[in-house]
Formats: sequence, C-alpha cells, structure tokens
Amino acid sequence: MKKIVILVLLAGMFFTAQAQHVFNKGSLMFNAGVGAPSNFGAIPTLNLSGEFGVIPTGDIGLVSFGGMAEFQFAFYDYGYLADKEFFPRFYIGPRAAWHLQNFISAEFDVYAGVGAGLIVNGGSSNIDGTVEWHPDVFAGGRWMFAPGAGLFAEVGYTGLSFLKFGLTFGL
Repeated sequence: MKKIVILVLLAGMFFTAQAQHVFNKGSLMFNAGVGAPSNFGAIPTLNLSGEFGVIPTGDIGLVSFGGMAEFQFAFYDYGYLADKEFFPRFYIGPRAAWHLQNFISAEFDVYAGVGAGLIVNGGSSNIDGTVEWHPDVFAGGRWMFAPGAGLFAEVGYTGLSFLKFGLTFGL
C-alpha cells in the first residue's frame, strides 16, 4: 500500500511539474500576426505559424517542429513619388525552435530557432516573378493571458519581416 501511495505522489509531482510550462511535449501552438518592417515598403505582412512539441531536452527545454507562411502586398519604389509597382510576396517553409524551460512558468514561453523557406515574388509590369531560398534565424516569446490564448512576439531574419507580433493559440 505504501508503494502505491508513493507511486501516485511521484506521478502527481511529475505531471504537475510538466503542466507548469506553457509548451510541453505534445503541445500544439499556432501564431497569427502581423510583421514589420520589411525590405519592400512599409506595408505590414500577415503571418501564420504553427509548431508541435516533439523532443524534450531534459530540464533545459523542448524542441518543436512546425512551419510558417507569410504574405505581403509589397511595393517597389523607383524613386519617384508616383512610380511604385505593387506586387504580392509569399513565404512558406519549415522551422524548428528550442523552448527554454529552465524556469517554471505557466504564463511565459521563451524560444529561439532556425528554418528555411521559399519566397515567391509575384510579378508586375516591370518586375519579373521570382522564387528564392531564404534561411531563417529567430527568437521569440509568448505570454499566455488565458488557458490556450495569449500574445506572441518574434524578432530575427525570418520570412518577409524582421519583427512579428500577434495572437497565439494552444491546443
């Protein structure tokens, strides 16, 4: 009987400690936001990303895998006020992030990661459509103000913008 009680207490402590992190193995999170600035004008980007917690790295953190898609209706300025060519730009690609869990918080998630993707520049009358490979390096964080809902921010060399912020949702 003592062994069962001890086993139940240890299991409870283990699952309680796991539940105190925002992002755990098996967690699924989605971000939806805007990004700025970009290389092609001041028009903000729209981005969606998602990730799934896969590989625990001990007490230090957790590795996640996912992807990101981003859209911008960009413009190219020829130097004249009225001479601007507008064209669509898309980014899509996989990414991986390492979520630091060396502190216990049910509200905050801090992460950094890498990825790679394709940027598709739509054509206009003077600009040819192009496809280019783009590496990504980023750092970010989440603040969960309610169970399964919060805010996120990311900074880095990613997709079409250098700074992203918006809403995050967890399942």
